[in-house]
Amino acid sequence: MTTLRVEQFGEDLVIRLTPEMRGDLDLHLGDEVRLERSLYGEVSLVCAEMDHQLRHERGRAYLKRLRAG
Repeated sequence: MTTLRVEQFGEDLVIRLTPEMRGDLDLHLGDEVRLERSLYGEVSLVCAEMDHQLRHERGRAYLKRLRAG
C-alpha cells in the first residue's frame, strides 16, 4: 500500500503520483480513472474502462467482505 498526500494546486485538490506509482498502475497522461468509496470508507482508484470480468470479480469480492463483516 502507498500513502499519497492531497495537495492544493490553484483551486483544485490533487494527488500526485510518483513515476514509480504511474508505472505500477500503468497510468498515462490522458487516462481516465474513478475514485470509489466503499461502505467502510476505503477509497479505491480504478480505471474508468475496467474489463467486465475484473469488475465482476471485484463485485463478488466486495459482497463476500460485506457478508463476512
